[in-house]
Amino acid sequence: MKRHLLLVLMALSLLSAACTYNLTQLLPQREAVSYAEPVGDAARGDTIFHQGVNGSPPCSSCHLTAAGAYGFALGPNLADVRERAAMRVAGLDAAAYIRQSVLDPHAYIAPGFRDIMYPEFAAYFDEQDIADLIAYLMSL
Repeated sequence: MKRHLLLVLMALSLLSAACTYNLTQLLPQREAVSYAEPVGDAARGDTIFHQGVNGSPPCSSCHLTAAGAYGFALGPNLADVRERAAMRVAGLDAAAYIRQSVLDPHAYIAPGFRDIMYPEFAAYFDEQDIADLIAYLMSL
């Protein structure tokens, strides 16, 4: 009986030691995957702005882009938007402000304008479309 008890205790000791072994060392190591935001193409962004993409309405339906231009526009003139966007919200640079304004148009409303921007651009734009549009707007 003592011998049987001794064997059981030894088996339990070995099992408890095995439980403390780091089994993740036996798994193959995976390389870390880094996500790099796409580089914007201002020329393609110009096309998106003036023609839309994936069935979205073009931004030019409501926004002008020529400095000092006047005419029918439901939204603000976006000439030099990079300068205004950089100062609009503390903690957001111009590109981040533009990105949020496109994807969540109700987040910030430009002074003197109503909250009427088309709210569904996020459904039409992929990450590359957004990067291209931002590159275009930052070039104005």
